[in-house]
Amino acid sequence: MFRSLLLASLVGIGLLWGVTNPFIRLGSQTTARVKAKLPLMDLKFWLPFLLNQCASVLYAWTLQTCSITTAVPIANSLNFLFTAITGNLLGEKIVGRKVILGAALVCLGSIAIVLGQKKPNNSV
Repeated sequence: MFRSLLLASLVGIGLLWGVTNPFIRLGSQTTARVKAKLPLMDLKFWLPFLLNQCASVLYAWTLQTCSITTAVPIANSLNFLFTAITGNLLGEKIVGRKVILGAALVCLGSIAIVLGQKKPNNSV
């Protein structure tokens, strides 16, 4: 049960980081063009940024209870995968055969990491 929760946390972290990255990029481009007195108050930038930081807090908590050799590759590789997917959905031209192959390899690598880990007490 605890192991499943940690794995779900790592996938959630990768998802939050990956989904928010393209929105932060879009929000920062929009903010740069705004001629208001306080351009950084634009929610298009701050909302994804705050969600991204919530994922960072969850990541710090997860690193306290999870093996770093498991947490870092899973969260960071899934971050890139979800960034590519979200960017593509937002109209960024990034999906090609190499990106799809890379995404499949990321998924297989994450699965291999999880399956290859020994089951020490209270770690993933």
